[in-house]
Amino acid sequence: MSSVSFTERRFVVDGLTIAAKLWGDDSGIPVIALHGWMDNAASFDALASHLPHLHILAIDLPGHGFSDHKPPSGNYAIWDDLRCIIAVAGQMDWQKFCLMGHSRGAIIAGLLGAAFPDRVSHLFCIDGLIPEPEAPGHFPAQLAKYISDFSADSSLGDKGHTSFDSAVAARCRATPMTEEAARAIVERGSYQAENGRYYWRSDKRLKYASPVKLILPQIQASLDAITAPAILVSASEGLGKWLRSFDIKIDHCFALREIEGHHHCHMETQSKQIAEWFEELLAGRETSRLTK
Repeated sequence: MSSVSFTERRFVVDGLTIAAKLWGDDSGIPVIALHGWMDNAASFDALASHLPHLHILAIDLPGHGFSDHKPPSGNYAIWDDLRCIIAVAGQMDWQKFCLMGHSRGAIIAGLLGAAFPDRVSHLFCIDGLIPEPEAPGHFPAQLAKYISDFSADSSLGDKGHTSFDSAVAARCRATPMTEEAARAIVERGSYQAENGRYYWRSDKRLKYASPVKLILPQIQASLDAITAPAILVSASEGLGKWLRSFDIKIDHCFALREIEGHHHCHMETQSKQIAEWFEELLAGRETSRLTK
């Protein structure tokens, strides 16, 4: 995987240290990149290598990578990350910026684009767009699951891996991707302890249930509120088919680009094509729309 030079950045938001990778300089168009669940800022290394003229800030979202974990009273509901992103943008002195998101990061990007359309100039979502809609009647059960998860014995931790390669193999088993892509995520997302074993940096509470999930009308209202030029990249072996199983309308706000590959296609050989589509978005050439 090719690379370009970057700078490690640190921000303080609500008492938490938020880590990030920054590519480019002040002359480039500002882009905030948001990674997927259990990933980190390194997932944008490949795309950044194809877009050296842009000013790309890839954040380790709270609980991921080098960023702090939430305090014991905190949780990882996706809307809480919106406050973090807006705060980081403020510390960068970016009043308006592009959003690039993958998977969970794409969901967060979409919500932010809906809530603050005056702040988001362009929206680029990679194999992710909406959370799984919740049935309204399931709310009590969801709330009970959230309370049960956060009441569990927190002393039961990560057993670790015997080697870095073992951790990489585990990451590939969890989500299909190339070994090279997995190594980038694991390198930033793990550490070697004194006992020689490798442990994940991510907060295990990221796997816990959210207190509330969005219902379909809330999700549609969010999509309808997006005004920025937007592209959705759908991977053939990713979440595209899952997304189409829900009764949502996105053709009025998103142009669709379909690509062969798995969920982490943006980290693999397809990254060049995906970067070209991002350039199309910035140039105002996102013309074709999704049809049902």
